[in-house]
Amino acid sequence: MGVLPRAVVRAAGLALALAAIGCGPPLPEPESAGARVMVARCGGCHRAYAPQTMTVGMWDVQLEKMRRLFAQRGIAWLAPDEERTLREYIARWAGTS
Repeated sequence: MGVLPRAVVRAAGLALALAAIGCGPPLPEPESAGARVMVARCGGCHRAYAPQTMTVGMWDVQLEKMRRLFAQRGIAWLAPDEERTLREYIARWAGTS
């Protein structure tokens, strides 16, 4: 058996790293309205990050970033009731540090 080429080793390492990144805490109350909005509207483009992974302040920054990104890409932002539901869900479950 020979030594694996560096490219193969790098690709395997990258695959493992991406798999680890994809794993995270589950969404609390997955059947709640807030979790459903998060899965439908956030999880449509990337995985739905659990609210406890960031503080409310950090979520506020991320949501404003996403609002700008949606506008740049011509994607409709959340309806007012969706945004309110999502923000309430995040506030209830957000991390503290």
